[in-house]
Amino acid sequence: MPKDDFTPARSLSGRDALYDIQNTGPADTLARLGAAFSSLGRAEEALGFYEKALEDYRAAGDKHGEAHTLASLGSAYWQRGRLEKAASAYAGAVALYHSLGVTARQATALNCIGLLLEQQGDAETAIGYYEQALALLWEIGDHTGEASTLDVIGMAQRRLGNMEAARQAHEQALRLRRQMHDQAGEASTRHALAVVFEAAGQPERAIAYYEWALRLRQAANDRIGEALTSYNLAKLYERLNLLQEAEALLQRAVDIETILNLPDAASDEAELAAIRERRRQAGLPRLEGTTARFPRVTRPPEE
Repeated sequence: MPKDDFTPARSLSGRDALYDIQNTGPADTLARLGAAFSSLGRAEEALGFYEKALEDYRAAGDKHGEAHTLASLGSAYWQRGRLEKAASAYAGAVALYHSLGVTARQATALNCIGLLLEQQGDAETAIGYYEQALALLWEIGDHTGEASTLDVIGMAQRRLGNMEAARQAHEQALRLRRQMHDQAGEASTRHALAVVFEAAGQPERAIAYYEWALRLRQAANDRIGEALTSYNLAKLYERLNLLQEAEALLQRAVDIETILNLPDAASDEAELAAIRERRRQAGLPRLEGTTARFPRVTRPPEE
């Protein structure tokens, strides 16, 4: 099964995580301490500071501080795996941001609720939250947020088996990425489109999009993304019984994962050994100097 690139989801959930606090009152100090502990991965301690800050903001009638702290509480609860409490905190933030007219942060909180719902296996309901966020982001002209939201919609639609809806969402995201000259974002979206084409039984188009994503990631020196796309392309070649190409690409992925000490290195090394053994049993020499010979589209059609 190909691996998803969760960069768009991470960018949406992390937006405005450490907001700027203009005042210097006790509640602001507590919120800053919560943010500091959260950034260190000490979510339980962060929760204590956020909850006390929330009480103080409410007592002072500071709706902006209350909204920001509710969103931060949502993130801290999420870190601790308390998903229902996280969703409730984000919902409170959505309502307050709406009343205050803080559209960008409202969209972020809506996207976070969607991501939480997907984590709990409810992709269909999640899409409804993503679409609410998308409408708000379109309204304020936040093209980066739009593109990331379209990508998470595309991934959710694909998991539901709605391949045409998934393709359309990713292609809309791709147009925005290209307009913004966002090379890293374009690579991520092309990777997502490749996964859709692979799932839809179109290996030639999938290969074209994986290879395009791989070139973009190499140009941007995105080693983690390069390893991810190399892995997917390798596994697709393996399914097509192109074992030499699969071995070369998976070796590239494992090399990067080992250097960067990524968690998938050990399991991918085992998969590489299995491909290598299959290639040996088939009597095929190791492929050197290239990674693909499958007939493919030279360049993906322009969107």
